[in-house]
Amino acid sequence: MGKDFDLYRTSEEHEMLRESVRALADAKIAPFAAAVDEEGR
Repeated sequence: MGKDFDLYRTSEEHEMLRESVRALADAKIAPFAAAVDEEGR
Protein backbone atom coordinates (compact mmCIF):
# COMPACT_ATOMS: atom_id res chain seq x y z
CA MET A 1 0.00 0.00 0.00
CA GLY A 2 1.45 3.31 -1.05
CA LYS A 3 1.16 6.67 0.58
CA ASP A 4 -1.86 7.42 -1.63
CA PHE A 5 -3.92 4.97 0.38
CA ASP A 6 -4.61 6.61 3.72
CA LEU A 7 -6.48 4.23 6.02
CA TYR A 8 -6.77 6.90 8.68
CA ARG A 9 -8.66 9.60 6.84
CA THR A 10 -10.21 12.44 8.76
CA SER A 11 -13.92 12.06 9.44
CA GLU A 12 -14.58 15.18 7.33
CA GLU A 13 -12.97 13.58 4.28
CA HIS A 14 -14.88 10.38 4.99
CA GLU A 15 -18.19 12.27 5.09
CA MET A 16 -17.40 14.05 1.82
CA LEU A 17 -16.63 10.69 0.21
CA ARG A 18 -19.89 9.20 1.50
CA GLU A 19 -21.88 12.15 0.17
CA SER A 20 -20.22 11.83 -3.24
CA VAL A 21 -20.95 8.11 -3.43
CA ARG A 22 -24.56 8.63 -2.33
CA ALA A 23 -25.11 11.35 -4.93
CA LEU A 24 -23.60 9.16 -7.63
CA ALA A 25 -25.76 6.22 -6.61
CA ASP A 26 -28.90 8.38 -6.58
CA ALA A 27 -28.10 9.75 -10.02
CA LYS A 28 -26.92 6.57 -11.76
CA ILE A 29 -28.50 3.62 -9.95
CA ALA A 30 -31.84 4.76 -8.51
CA PRO A 31 -33.54 5.44 -11.90
CA PHE A 32 -32.66 1.94 -13.09
CA ALA A 33 -33.65 0.32 -9.80
CA ALA A 34 -37.20 1.63 -10.20
CA ALA A 35 -37.44 0.21 -13.72
CA VAL A 36 -36.04 -3.16 -12.61
CA ASP A 37 -38.57 -3.30 -9.76
CA GLU A 38 -41.45 -2.50 -12.11
CA GLU A 39 -40.37 -5.19 -14.56
CA GLY A 40 -39.84 -7.73 -11.79
CA ARG A 41 -36.21 -8.43 -12.68
